[in-house]
Amino acid sequence: MEAIEQLRTLDSEAKTIEHIGAILGWDQETYMPAAAIDERADQLAMIESLVHDKISSPRIGELLAELGSTSANPEGGTGLRAIDRAYLRVMRRIHDQATKLPGELVSEMARATSLSQAAWAEARKANDFAAFAPHLERMLGFNKKVAACLDPHARPYDVLLDQYEEGGTEAGVASVFGTLRKDLVALLDKIRGRPQVDDSVLRRHCPAAAQARASSALLGILSYDPERGRLDTAAHPFTTTLGSSDVRITTRYLENFFPTGVFGTMHETGHALYELGIDPAPEYRRTSLAEASSMAIHESQSRLWENLVGRSLGFWRNHLAAIQKELSPVLDSVGLEAFHMAVNKVEPSLIRTEADEVTYGLHVILRFELEGALVSGNLAVADLPAAWNEGMRKLLGVVPPDDARGCLQDIHWSMGEFGYFPSYALGNLYSAQWWDTMKRQGLDPAGAVEKDDLASILAWLRTNIHKHGAVYKPGELAMHVSGTPLDPSHFTRYLNNKYAGVYGF
Repeated sequence: MEAIEQLRTLDSEAKTIEHIGAILGWDQETYMPAAAIDERADQLAMIESLVHDKISSPRIGELLAELGSTSANPEGGTGLRAIDRAYLRVMRRIHDQATKLPGELVSEMARATSLSQAAWAEARKANDFAAFAPHLERMLGFNKKVAACLDPHARPYDVLLDQYEEGGTEAGVASVFGTLRKDLVALLDKIRGRPQVDDSVLRRHCPAAAQARASSALLGILSYDPERGRLDTAAHPFTTTLGSSDVRITTRYLENFFPTGVFGTMHETGHALYELGIDPAPEYRRTSLAEASSMAIHESQSRLWENLVGRSLGFWRNHLAAIQKELSPVLDSVGLEAFHMAVNKVEPSLIRTEADEVTYGLHVILRFELEGALVSGNLAVADLPAAWNEGMRKLLGVVPPDDARGCLQDIHWSMGEFGYFPSYALGNLYSAQWWDTMKRQGLDPAGAVEKDDLASILAWLRTNIHKHGAVYKPGELAMHVSGTPLDPSHFTRYLNNKYAGVYGF
């Protein structure tokens, strides 16, 4: 069909420009000289403007209309193939949103984002929230403008959540998190009543060079293809897609706590495996259909490989010796059981990315509540550090000694990503649901890990999650894969079973 072919061509051109921008963004976070930031901000602003012009072009609107796609009926005519209707739905959403956003706003926000990220990195190093606060004010203001443009009648935070989890609302997330919070606190109370695990082996000095060798080994174990990406370091680990066969990951190494690098690498590899496995149909490669279903689905992949696989006894039974060799002599005297217990220690801590599986969700809930308050105006930027510290005290019983380990620890708000944080906890819930679905369909994932058959888990994910890309909305994907909507009980059951074994209750 000529109209849909033209639509794919225009979309693919926009994707090509996006990937060029991604190269510039990746370089800024990895190798760019610090003095280059002003011109880089202008470059990224121009790229964003070009993408916006492509996606908002009247020709795309004409082609969508010709194919029967409207805002009320985004999938177009019923005579089209199912995959074509899914594509029209995705393109209608992208085009409608782009046409509502003024080009000047898109360009200004892109430039401000680049400067904000650089300011955040410096402020975090210097433990100087006051230096970052003006940038945070600007990013918050831009997000409010975007929300007002996209839907002036909806709650701004609902509009922002919808950008990452289509259909998501503050009330819906709060309902899920309310139950999750109770379950996590109850489990944490059980664990607090048991003798604590000794994790001192994880705090032995471990040179970054040795950690880099261990990370490289983990990439091979998890089947990350070095011909289609690379591993570098960044202030805050991330994965970025520069092309269908160029998905790069970053990690960071702390020489006094090597699990940051080990599990950060596994987390980002999970993201990359998803991106590298998206393949809805040959004609839809390099289009908007070859994107993730949502950020929560994306996070389900990183959290599954990092935690359900990566913190399991079976995984380390097979691979501890190899990692010990790369880190030698740091772990030379550490046995399997002791190591497994150490990497599964539960204890409230300051840093989200280093948090255990039980307290991690509480970190996310705090960020969800704070960013909702920032967007609504109920919390001023100047009051964020104090609100953060009080939230940490209430939820986790610990108080950051400084802002670098408090409200400056995450990069997301500096990038203007208000509404992203809930994806992490929702991703945990999805990951456990996929795990149980594998079992119900005849694949024992824990047994596969024990047998070092990680390929069977990856194959299941490729078939059931990865290849579909954005064909299904997140809720539709859950129904398609597991036959039920998102169900948090899978995750809480997994945690209770696992930590009953670790802590003996």
